[in-house]
Amino acid sequence: MMKDLRLRRIITSILTIMILLSPLISINVDASAEISPQGIKYWVTNSPVIYDYKNIQFKNDKLIVGGYLIVPVMEFFDFFGRYEYEWDNDTKSVTVTDGNNTYQIYSGTCYLLENGHKIQSPAMNFIYNGKIYASLKVMADALGLKTLYEEVSDSILLTRHSFYFNANYTYEDLYWLSRIVHAEAAHESYEGKVAVANVVLNRVRHDSFPDTIYGVIFDKAGGVQFTPVAAGTIYNDPSEEAIRAAKDALNGYNNVSWCLFFFNPKLAKSFWIADTCDFYKSIGNHDFYF
Repeated sequence: MMKDLRLRRIITSILTIMILLSPLISINVDASAEISPQGIKYWVTNSPVIYDYKNIQFKNDKLIVGGYLIVPVMEFFDFFGRYEYEWDNDTKSVTVTDGNNTYQIYSGTCYLLENGHKIQSPAMNFIYNGKIYASLKVMADALGLKTLYEEVSDSILLTRHSFYFNANYTYEDLYWLSRIVHAEAAHESYEGKVAVANVVLNRVRHDSFPDTIYGVIFDKAGGVQFTPVAAGTIYNDPSEEAIRAAKDALNGYNNVSWCLFFFNPKLAKSFWIADTCDFYKSIGNHDFYF
């Protein structure tokens, strides 16, 4: 499993480097798409954009241009607050304001004006299918957001905080742990969520399981270990409480000792855990075992 994970990371890293360093790669562009200025080479991407563990849903295409993610301006700003927009057809520009700050983006230029101050953009602003697009990075910079490419989930991560919570765990760890907690314990109490998180962390520390949170969650030794992985609900956005429970578990709060297993006896189709492991305690609808 770990060999497969390392190979996947290596391949992803190589592809990422190719994207970042090779803006002249030949790209097949949809001839029906309208783009201005003409001649910009791009491709449509499905890579998620995630702000503090919540997916930003774009109704229009997200594009890669010269190795950078380019997104619809108004959809991006709408996610972060109440903004007003004014389009100038003569200059092909949009002015975005929240009453305190003003951002101006001109099609055909490589910058954004924040309250008149120029912020250089890594890629050109342009009009695509009737909507003005700009670099996600330059707009994130204007709003004071930090950005990070996360290779395991092939995602662009945004936050106002640090990407690292302590010396032992990374943003990637919290990304996946909060999702498995939400998928397995969305209707459980905070204590029930912390308990699920600690089962995952206990497995990371155990010699019989993979040594990363991602590896434990997607472990297929003897079959898929967690139902949400098979069902696809592992990819759902976590609740705020699930994120908090995952953070607390990562920072040392443990309410199930060294338990490695849990299940809901009211829903379970198999009781091998109860038959072969030692019962520790019940929290909500879950029973936890050594």
